[in-house]
Amino acid sequence: MLNFPMPYEHELIYSTVARARMRLALESPKQLLDIVFQNRKVIATVDLPCHLTAILQHYPAEQFTIQDLIYQHTLFPIYTPFVPEERRQQCLKWMANCSQGSVHLALGINASRIPAIYKLRYCPQCLTEQRRQHGEFYWQRLWQIQGACCLKHGKLLESTLDLRSLHRHNFMPPSKIFCKAKHQQSASHDDLFITSKLIELLSLPAFESPRYEQWTLFYHELAKRNNCTRGHNQINFNKILEKISLRWSKEFLKQYHLDDLICESSWLHHIFRKHRKSFSYLEHIIVITAFSSNNWSFAEVFTQVKSFKKAREQQQQNNSYNVYLETASIENRKKWLNLVHQHGIKDARQLNESLYAWLYRNDRTWLIQTNQAFHRKFLPQRSKVDWHKRDLFYVRQLIKINNALIWNLDDPRRSTKWWLKQTSIADTLEKNLHQLPFIQCFLERYSEDISTYQIRRLTKVFINMKINRQQLPLWDILRKAGLSAERMTIETKTFLLNLLSET
Repeated sequence: MLNFPMPYEHELIYSTVARARMRLALESPKQLLDIVFQNRKVIATVDLPCHLTAILQHYPAEQFTIQDLIYQHTLFPIYTPFVPEERRQQCLKWMANCSQGSVHLALGINASRIPAIYKLRYCPQCLTEQRRQHGEFYWQRLWQIQGACCLKHGKLLESTLDLRSLHRHNFMPPSKIFCKAKHQQSASHDDLFITSKLIELLSLPAFESPRYEQWTLFYHELAKRNNCTRGHNQINFNKILEKISLRWSKEFLKQYHLDDLICESSWLHHIFRKHRKSFSYLEHIIVITAFSSNNWSFAEVFTQVKSFKKAREQQQQNNSYNVYLETASIENRKKWLNLVHQHGIKDARQLNESLYAWLYRNDRTWLIQTNQAFHRKFLPQRSKVDWHKRDLFYVRQLIKINNALIWNLDDPRRSTKWWLKQTSIADTLEKNLHQLPFIQCFLERYSEDISTYQIRRLTKVFINMKINRQQLPLWDILRKAGLSAERMTIETKTFLLNLLSET
């Protein structure tokens, strides 16, 4: 594509494509997709767009890489430092090609407790500066991040454009129609601080993401340095809560749905425990700021986090505890063997549950190997089910249902699965059809294949035509029957042609 616009600094790819639409004077969104992406199914995504390989083809080879576009012109950098490296790499591949919504799921955006932004946001004074400097408006990526403001002019305003519009293929640039010049409120000190940290995140180059275990060790060390631990390893959440409350007001936390701090399952408790999931940029900023001065930087934090090695020795038990385990295991093994000899495995577990639990936690390999020697052999018994009686009972039910539905043309396809589901034990009958000859015969005779089902639907349409004395064209007959020429089988086409010749 000739004259595809170059993205401005910190401009969203969404905005660049929207400016291309304005320059080409295209009314149809699908026509824009044909020209830019050669794909009419591309969704106009503001924050984390995909199909960036197609965008890259419109620039000289040495101008950009996929990573440049993603890190300089999307919101990807504010999420990736907090997810594992494997997920970061996978998201890069999805954004280069097609993701079908997987990027937002993988980065935890869909499940985030941070409230979503529903309208595209803007700074009216920045738009005026853009028009004076570049002669046109564009969307800056900082504006579409929750918690951000304009460092120069104050709080951001909402446009009339939806961030996730019902018109999913529409790329819309900012204009005076959508972005009114309203009064702009000044930003608070906390808003300005959060924005400065977001700008710092957006400005960092691409790097390998830390592992969850490294984040766990970082926050444990952070609590330890600030005297928020009991003994050697236990976290003192009361002191942590006190530090958070001193730095951040409840009103500030509430606007981002982060005010639930006391509950045992709160995000604040989880971030100081073993990390099993990612946390948002706001949660990290809030905690790190409460434990550090305002002069900290993300670059220093990430360097510190990645310096933690995998805690191998900490996960193992110390030597003194190993000695205790060896002594206790000998005694508990003897107790368990005596119980199993006298009562068997199941009764032994019920008689001394604590002994079984101790062995399972501390001596599992020996316990499983020992119990295998005492397992009772399975003695097969004769069948407890009278399958002949069951066969007769349910085939009578199916015959009654068939007699009741013989003139009913509205039912869905009466396949084998459908017939079995009319009984109360469909799964049992399906798994044991080899023992139910009468039901098998019924299903072979009355189960509809695709042709029979299509013919039944056509029959209903022709009966209604006769009753109402109508003469419908072929396309209307197929529409009322829910069919098309491509989906009809050969038998159905033959049946339809015969009926049409008679009418």
